[in-house]
Amino acid sequence: MNNILEVKNLNVKFDTTQGKITAVNNISFNINKGECIGVAGESGSGKTQTFFSITGILSDNGKASGEVKFNNLNLLELSEGELSKIRGKDIGFIFQDPMTSLTPHMKIGDQLTEVSIYHDKKSRSESIKKAKEVLDKVRLPRINNLIKKYPHELSGGMRQRIMIGISLMCNPQLIIADEPTTALDVTTQKDILKIFNDLQKENITIALITHDIGVLAEASDNIIIMNEGTIVEKGKTNKVLVEPEHDYTKHLLSCVPEWLK
Repeated sequence: MNNILEVKNLNVKFDTTQGKITAVNNISFNINKGECIGVAGESGSGKTQTFFSITGILSDNGKASGEVKFNNLNLLELSEGELSKIRGKDIGFIFQDPMTSLTPHMKIGDQLTEVSIYHDKKSRSESIKKAKEVLDKVRLPRINNLIKKYPHELSGGMRQRIMIGISLMCNPQLIIADEPTTALDVTTQKDILKIFNDLQKENITIALITHDIGVLAEASDNIIIMNEGTIVEKGKTNKVLVEPEHDYTKHLLSCVPEWLK
């Protein structure tokens, strides 16, 4: 397989009143085109900051170093203007809480169309047509009515589907999903994971960040386990979860309820 993302010796540090804090410590990994890679670890393990740094959305006191090649282009060397042309177009990002990610005073249709109007310079009518296509792809009903609604009028599962739809508006090559199933009921979680599975069939690459090992067991091809800013284990999901080598991986697995194993 061809690598769509190559990360080498990535470090992420933050300046704080207590001095420098290292959130990500010299990690390296590759993501193959068309795969779903799972990134697991407890809160504070560095998994989210890894992908924030890749897409250039670290907080102002954060700095990333190393090499991050997306289609052989080193993202860490790009200006914010150059990165903004890739972020939301070639790389889609689905954040943990759709209610805070969606603009509360904008109708759903407008939030979808502004992405393709900005990145692809499409007309509003073309963008609305594309929006209806992606809403159908993420299995949302009554689309003509839905695009006229505001975020607060939708359920949590519907808002998460909207976020996936927004990430698809410009036909991205890579989607980064940060805890996309958190706070969703089990049935809705399965629906979201089925959507990701369908996207893989279209050769879209997915990085799935979560603390939920059960989600990764169901959805990912390969897995990375992070702890305290480092990668402690990585490999094929079924091998890592069945035959874990690192004590931290074994600890994570011990926290999974028996009925999910």
